[in-house]
Amino acid sequence: MKAMCLQAMAIVYGRCHEEIGPFNDTAFMVRKLEECENRTERDRLLQFIDKLLHNRHNVKLFLDTNGVRVLVDLVTLAHLHTQRAYVPLQTSSLEASPDQQRDTEKEWYYGNKDKERDGPYSFGEMKELWKESTIHQKTRCWAQGMEGWRPLEQIPQLKWQLMAQGMSLMNESDMATLILNIFIRMCEFYPSRDAENAIVRPLPRAKRLLSEPNALPHIVQLLLTFDPSLVERVTKLLNIILEDNPQLPRAFSTGVFFFILMYTGSNILPIAKFLKYTHMKQSFRPDEQQSSDIMQRSILGQLLPEAMVCFLENHGSVKFSETFLGEFDNPEAIWNGEMRRMMIEKIAAHIADFTPRLQSNTRATYQYCAMPVVRYKQLEDELFCNIYYLRHLCDTLRFPDWPIKKPVALLKDVLEEWKKEVDKKPPEMSVDQAYDALGLKTGVGGHEENVVRKAYFKLAQKYHPDKNPDGRVSHTPSQYIPIFSLFYSTIFSLAQIASLGISH
Repeated sequence: MKAMCLQAMAIVYGRCHEEIGPFNDTAFMVRKLEECENRTERDRLLQFIDKLLHNRHNVKLFLDTNGVRVLVDLVTLAHLHTQRAYVPLQTSSLEASPDQQRDTEKEWYYGNKDKERDGPYSFGEMKELWKESTIHQKTRCWAQGMEGWRPLEQIPQLKWQLMAQGMSLMNESDMATLILNIFIRMCEFYPSRDAENAIVRPLPRAKRLLSEPNALPHIVQLLLTFDPSLVERVTKLLNIILEDNPQLPRAFSTGVFFFILMYTGSNILPIAKFLKYTHMKQSFRPDEQQSSDIMQRSILGQLLPEAMVCFLENHGSVKFSETFLGEFDNPEAIWNGEMRRMMIEKIAAHIADFTPRLQSNTRATYQYCAMPVVRYKQLEDELFCNIYYLRHLCDTLRFPDWPIKKPVALLKDVLEEWKKEVDKKPPEMSVDQAYDALGLKTGVGGHEENVVRKAYFKLAQKYHPDKNPDGRVSHTPSQYIPIFSLFYSTIFSLAQIASLGISH
């Protein structure tokens, strides 16, 4: 009966919210949502709150009662939806072994009867402990991403998967879609610019709360569900949250650019709009000296070819979307499905075991680690200058009248490239030198890929400038960082593995 009453209130308020006006018990409904343990009641409460937040005053009441935190806790459950789209991300040579996967998924600890910490356990093992009555609703539990130990009944993932009763009216993805729509509407109620297009300061409260470390990373990580509806809404929400947001320069640290480029769907216009607005505004420090100013300044310089970064900047999000989804081979763009797949595989290898971790612990947070530049074999024999591939520009049979937009600048840039080619020297780095830089034994033949990857991650986490912005590690061997990156990127080029003697 409670659920039916909630359903009726949602219908009435949804149809007549302008006539009814503010609902002063909005905060009470949020508290009931946080406290309830019945799935049907939870879903009806969510649907009612969705209708309530069509009123601006109710949004304020919702924010006052910490409603954002309650909904963020629920939205992370989308990682548990077993019927979501599957995206093959890695080649067989890069996949973790079953033992490795089990280890990385063991995220959970609980306080036993002797008040000692017991664990780690996987989420599946926590289910078994619940069935065996080893843990109960008052058992204090913890996993990475939580602020502290909490009773099981106060941890959304465990509460709704272990102890909750009743039938769900929505699957986890549909529930996340509803919550994201709520967040979008809240932000639209409080835009970051006023009627005269002046930036509002301080940042509107809804955006400020969604930008906090206990909210934004979890919203970003919904991109890893690869659900087209969720990806589209997450991207739209990020575009709204980060507009004129002082936190924008640090958005890269959530992993958003890795996750968003791993998406294989075709509805990428919102993604392209996000990339266009954000890619030149990140305060990251690249591992390697890039070939041009735009590649040095763009966070996409480590992931996409220079031509694609220039295309995004010069032609905008719509044309970039068309190019990103298509097969192009012309003076301004060389890009195809094979290159996109390779990029996805490289990113997937870099973030490694994080996606399965989310299926064990939905509140896990990605620990950012800079990624070495992706090198595309299709571009090995190409020379990109200004905004053109010179081989294609010189192909007057195929491209006789290709427009040259800034001929003086192009001529100067080609001259500089010619000078660089004249002065170019072959790289000097042996395999043993690279192993030594990574802290691995030399003279013992090849090392397993996962060993090399772990060595790189360890050094990158310790020495990378993004991890030491204030120079806290005074003995940083900065001259090694490019070597770490170069060797790390080399080991994932299957064409070079054999020549380097790496076992796989």
